[in-house]
Amino acid sequence: GAFACVAFGLWGGCAIGFITEYYTSFSYRPVVEVSESCRTGAATNIIFGLALGYKSVVLPVFILAGIIFGSHRLAGMYGISLAALGMLATLATCLTIDVYGPVCDNAGGIAEMCELHPSVREKTDALDAAGNTTAAIGKGFAIGSACLVGLALFGAFVTRLSAEGGITTVDLLDPITFAGLLVGAMLPYWFSAMTMKSVGMAANAMVLEIKRQFDANPNLLIPNHPDRPDYDRCIKISTDASLREMIAPGALVMFAPIVAGVVFGTKSVTGLLAGGIASGVQMAVSASNTGGAWDNAKKYIGKGGLNDLIARVEPDVVNELGDVKQKKSQIYKAAVTGDTVGDPLKDTSGPALNILMK
Repeated sequence: GAFACVAFGLWGGCAIGFITEYYTSFSYRPVVEVSESCRTGAATNIIFGLALGYKSVVLPVFILAGIIFGSHRLAGMYGISLAALGMLATLATCLTIDVYGPVCDNAGGIAEMCELHPSVREKTDALDAAGNTTAAIGKGFAIGSACLVGLALFGAFVTRLSAEGGITTVDLLDPITFAGLLVGAMLPYWFSAMTMKSVGMAANAMVLEIKRQFDANPNLLIPNHPDRPDYDRCIKISTDASLREMIAPGALVMFAPIVAGVVFGTKSVTGLLAGGIASGVQMAVSASNTGGAWDNAKKYIGKGGLNDLIARVEPDVVNELGDVKQKKSQIYKAAVTGDTVGDPLKDTSGPALNILMK
């Protein structure tokens, strides 16, 4: 039974990884559909991307539900803990593929800043697109394992309460428990609102600083001019914001169960924890996959996947030699808008929800 529970977690994690790849790689139809939706502007790109993210939640949740049911039937809450261990057995691989994406992304940025040959940027873009998919797969494993670990910890909490003469079961028909469930299901939304607004505020401050530097020194806009921008100032804005803006979300996660327990009792805490786990899984998977799909939709257009369409609807971006300048097209600009919206989803809110679930 114990071996089967570990196997459930291991193979369930692999299945979630393959499903994530299907929804975030431009080798498959969902991301191609998102890129094709850019033909009619950024709004339809956003709509298609959100729909993809919501749809990508369905199968992983069924898989997690099956793992929880099967493991509990075989070995109770201990079996769920073993399933979480099985899903975490691939931790070394997940860490490797998580690091792969940022390395390729930074390599592409360096190639562009050094003004290397465009063919170099094309290669790094291809690697970066693969990195977006591998990062999404790693996040899928992390979200699944966070759900199982969170449930195991929840079971340990209820067991401890029972041992000390408290509640022995979680009754959802109890008004206090159900009220806690509703509040717990709301917490991932509150948490995500905080983290996304923080990214927006930091990005806003960065853009204003860049504009200020251009206005103060127009020579920065001249190629190969010896004057250099104040990079340290921009780095400071990003670093300060990343530390300062995480205080409120961290406080929300830590104090929510404490306040619920002190004011309303342990029954409300059981509902709060259950709601946070159930709601957090859906939001985390959706956010991660939506952001990854938008990023790879942009990469797909940039590598020439929609050149025929762009040449037909925007002939002004085709030069005398017949080459399509994708990055000057309105279709590509719509994809960039989707990618910009998706970055805080896949890089901030989605991964951070793992912490909230636990």
